[in-house]
Amino acid sequence: MDELMPIGRFSRLCWLSIKALRVYDDQGLLHPAHVDPDSGYRYYTPDQAATARVIATLRTLDMPLASIREVLAEPDPDRVRDLLDRYRMVLEQRIDRHRHMLNRVETFIRKGAVMAYEITTRDTAPTEVLGTTYPSSVDSLPQTSAVAYHRVYAAIAEAGGRPAGPPRMVYLELADDTWTIEACVPVMGLSQAPDGFSLHQVRGGLAAVTRHVGPYDELGLAYREVEAWIEAQGLTSNGAPYDVYLNDPSEVGDPAKLETEIVWPVTRS
Repeated sequence: MDELMPIGRFSRLCWLSIKALRVYDDQGLLHPAHVDPDSGYRYYTPDQAATARVIATLRTLDMPLASIREVLAEPDPDRVRDLLDRYRMVLEQRIDRHRHMLNRVETFIRKGAVMAYEITTRDTAPTEVLGTTYPSSVDSLPQTSAVAYHRVYAAIAEAGGRPAGPPRMVYLELADDTWTIEACVPVMGLSQAPDGFSLHQVRGGLAAVTRHVGPYDELGLAYREVEAWIEAQGLTSNGAPYDVYLNDPSEVGDPAKLETEIVWPVTRS
């Protein structure tokens, strides 16, 4: 039988705390080679130190215990590399997210945490649009919207119509978890909607209007300002607000230079 080492000695060999070893045992990552039935004391063998060090290394990378368990249980080296590569992509996404957060902080430092918006009222003209309505959430909105606009533009082209203005996003309903969104594009040359789409006229009228310059995920700041302004002016909301995207993200490149007009239909009290 291999040499048995008490947990304290094994922890010093691996440079791991006794508490960590107990957690790894409870989580099914590294079980003791022997547990004394009377005292419950844990014993390990020296060759378990290599596994303990792998666990410790992966934990320094913030890999979840469930993912570490999957790595340890995989006998195929190629599959292990695939699992590690998948986690590398998770870390890259996390870095991108943190980099974006840093950019947001820099924007607040440069412009101030509360950006100044020039809000006015304007009479908007009725506009015929082709659109598609779909459920979404704050987190999934960029992905679902990209798919929706691709479908709308493809439908316009296939039906022989032509875009007649920049795309819009209409916020039909904003529940806590699920939003109802319409992605639509002003059109001309269509007499009926293709299957799965709606051809309709957006009524014109008085609206509170402002322009947001910056990333789309900061639009909420502008909407809060517009909503407060509407209330301060004694106006009343009169329909679903919508974005008008004045430039194309694929052409602009820098999210800080994206321009969006916010239009919120209102009536005078």
